[in-house]
Amino acid sequence: MTYPNRTHEPWSESVMSGIPSHPGRTLLLVSVVLATLGTGLFPRPLQAQVTPVGGALPQEVRQEAFDFLNDPGTLRAAGGTRIPAGTRLTGALGVLGGELRVAGVVEGPVLVVNGDLSLVGEGRIEGSVLIIGGRLLPADDPTVSGPIRAYAAPLRFRIRGDRIEPEELPARDLAPFLQADLGFATLRPTIRSAGNYNRTEGLPLYVGSVLRSGGRNPTEVEAFGLWRSASGLELDSENLGYRFSVSQDLGGSGEGRMGLILHSETRPIESRGIGNPEASFTTFFLRRDFRDYFEASGWSTFLELNPLDRPLRARIEYREENHGPAQIRNPWTLRDQETPWRPQPLIAEGSVRTLALGLAVDTRDDLREPSTGWLAEADLRRRVGGGLQLPEATTVSEGLRGLNFDEDSAGFPLATDLTLDLRRYNRLGPNTRLNVRLLLAGSVDGNPLAPQFQRTLGGEGSLPGHRRFSVDCDARAGLVDELGGEQRHPAYGCDRVGLFQAELHGYLPFSWKPDAENRTDWELGSQVLLQPGWTVFGGVGGGRAHPGDSLIDPRTDSPLRADIGAGLTLGPLGMYWAYPLSRRDRGLNFFMRLARGF
Repeated sequence: MTYPNRTHEPWSESVMSGIPSHPGRTLLLVSVVLATLGTGLFPRPLQAQVTPVGGALPQEVRQEAFDFLNDPGTLRAAGGTRIPAGTRLTGALGVLGGELRVAGVVEGPVLVVNGDLSLVGEGRIEGSVLIIGGRLLPADDPTVSGPIRAYAAPLRFRIRGDRIEPEELPARDLAPFLQADLGFATLRPTIRSAGNYNRTEGLPLYVGSVLRSGGRNPTEVEAFGLWRSASGLELDSENLGYRFSVSQDLGGSGEGRMGLILHSETRPIESRGIGNPEASFTTFFLRRDFRDYFEASGWSTFLELNPLDRPLRARIEYREENHGPAQIRNPWTLRDQETPWRPQPLIAEGSVRTLALGLAVDTRDDLREPSTGWLAEADLRRRVGGGLQLPEATTVSEGLRGLNFDEDSAGFPLATDLTLDLRRYNRLGPNTRLNVRLLLAGSVDGNPLAPQFQRTLGGEGSLPGHRRFSVDCDARAGLVDELGGEQRHPAYGCDRVGLFQAELHGYLPFSWKPDAENRTDWELGSQVLLQPGWTVFGGVGGGRAHPGDSLIDPRTDSPLRADIGAGLTLGPLGMYWAYPLSRRDRGLNFFMRLARGF
């Protein structure tokens, strides 16, 4: 192979005239050739360099990547990129979130982030190569003139305007200056949110401390008391909860962790596609709580693996808990303080022992606004023991007359349930994304699930063209009067649900950015880019009920429901319109959200 603007003269007598003519001359010549090969002046075979370095990505390499990508002289490409044969690209090249296939010539350094590099045919790179979150694919006769480095750990980033920035997970604890150094460990006082603002607790807060040892495999001890704003200053056992955990890192680089947790908390039955900020906002400002809740106390132990060089997470967990109902209180809201809250479902009470296995594969290029990649999550849970029974109750709705919720008819058999969530993010162009999702959840062995394990669809988090809980298998067809308690629905939802969603996102051809050049005192202005976008979406979903022979259950299957919609977005804030295509239980629904759909 020859390089442009470089000539290779054959070895001649004039070149060799300064080397003595004796056997050592041959040895010296061999040494010079080997040293020259080692400097990269000649192309080197790649087979010895294709194995990526495992473990965590070094901080200096991480910083080098961001400096390279944000250099004005770097040509950036997103998604799969190909340099065709006969093409010569001059300058630095950075590829984000996709494979780089080089069949031509690249004259300059190359960086591939969260993707692989392949050289095909006569493709070659005349410069250094850095691969993060990928590898060099085998090739017949690949050539690279510069040094080659490869790291298996992915690089988390996000695109903000014209810059590539690190993707940092939000901090949950107080500022680090409050921590105390005990020598063998650090002690940090901590206040954390324990969930969303809701009608059973108000604002739940964890108040306590975190003790964390040093070393490559730190031990962490967390001790929290759980305070609920709905209880005010009444500090009795019914108004307080707790969480105590001990965890041990494994592997020396945070790739594994095992631990033990003791807890007493209020838990939502499901998130319903609504995040905690949105659920808190609607509860506090609109007096609309989208979720239902139950009490859980007990202990659990877990082992989780998170390889740094693989987009994989795995977790196995064993739990022993006691479940019970969470009573509706009257936390303060901004409006309609006298309006009654929406009733909750009956909760199967008693002890429950479960064994759960979770597995996730995440190849998304951005945690908040992904444009390419997969997210596949599977959670399998098996009830291995305990006894759950519905509490004694009497029917108060005409449609439920004659149903007897006594101890002999309300037992739930051991059941296995699975949640499978598959999401694919596709970049169709510089400003266009197509995202699709398939959700399957529920019983896999045909046994009915206790209400706290059932699932629903409908409303802004899943099928916004239909009413909330529109796919609940008629669990809310009536009310029952829980003895010594409040009126409740006889069940929560379906034993199985399925949902398919598709969203097409794009940006409008204008944006606004604060004039940072004329406002030098405002550093944040240079980081703000307001670009409105548009979205078109649709979905279809349904549910099935599997009442057991010995269980008095008013539920029936929920037929398929479908909807379509459109919206305008500005960052995470969006205004949307959705319309039902089948089972038209409402007209055009206008709503706002503080986050994207999925």
